[in-house]
Amino acid sequence: MHPLSMRALAGALATALALPALAADPTLSKIQSSGTLTIGYRKDASPLSYVDASGQPIGYAIDLCQQLAARIQSQLKLPTLQIQYVPVTMAERFDRIAEGKIQLECADTTNSKARRDLVGFGLTYYYAGARMMVRKDDTREQLSQMANARIAVITGSTGKTVAERLKGATLVAVPNTDEGAKAVADGRADAFVSDDISLIDQARMLKGAVKVVGPRMSVEPLAPIVPKNAPDFQHLVAQAMKDMYRDGTARQVYRKWFEHPLPVREYSLDLPPDRLLSDTFRRPDTFVTDWTVL
Repeated sequence: MHPLSMRALAGALATALALPALAADPTLSKIQSSGTLTIGYRKDASPLSYVDASGQPIGYAIDLCQQLAARIQSQLKLPTLQIQYVPVTMAERFDRIAEGKIQLECADTTNSKARRDLVGFGLTYYYAGARMMVRKDDTREQLSQMANARIAVITGSTGKTVAERLKGATLVAVPNTDEGAKAVADGRADAFVSDDISLIDQARMLKGAVKVVGPRMSVEPLAPIVPKNAPDFQHLVAQAMKDMYRDGTARQVYRKWFEHPLPVREYSLDLPPDRLLSDTFRRPDTFVTDWTVL
């Protein structure tokens, strides 16, 4: 090769190597250039993601993602990183990620194989399970006993997938967890199938009008959503979450939201981490115990 060509190639290579290694990822490029991380949250997914009296997002997932944002800022060596919060519904969360309108969704989304075809996920931060809510005087405790019942479900939820396995029941679509619980309490539905953590919280709010019954009917690894075609950002999120688990930050955040009185709610759920989550905190890994119906 001609000496000039060699020098030109070497110069081009040096220039390429001098560029930030993470800039090839469009999601990271956007975060770096804007100095902003846009986080989607849910208003109705307590204790993971809800709002305080002033309408500001709070919750276990929100706290973890704030910690995550601080570590992303440090890794990218950004002088500041603003967090912009965008409310999303259960039905639109995946579209908002795919459209680039949010870079993270921090709520109660289950990591499943079908969903990994659409989006990426961070590490699991809670293991839920589908259970059933009924009125306080209802003696039925199993989904199999609800063959001719009206069952409230949220469109696009894994709870709906679980309830669909029961033949003969009438599914009643509700927009969110609050409405599903109210539908049972008001007699518009006989049962509501959803993540147990959300049902337990709603039962506490409704002060004995409803109850959560039966065993878990699924394994639901809940995790933050990230864009699918953003490998560098996914790696950054995964590494930051591993560090949070190893240094005890995640366990401290968990204790605040599950073992102490909840902000706004003023009661404690008194739920220590189960064995799956305890193991994840001790030995964090990108491997996921996949969503499955039990």
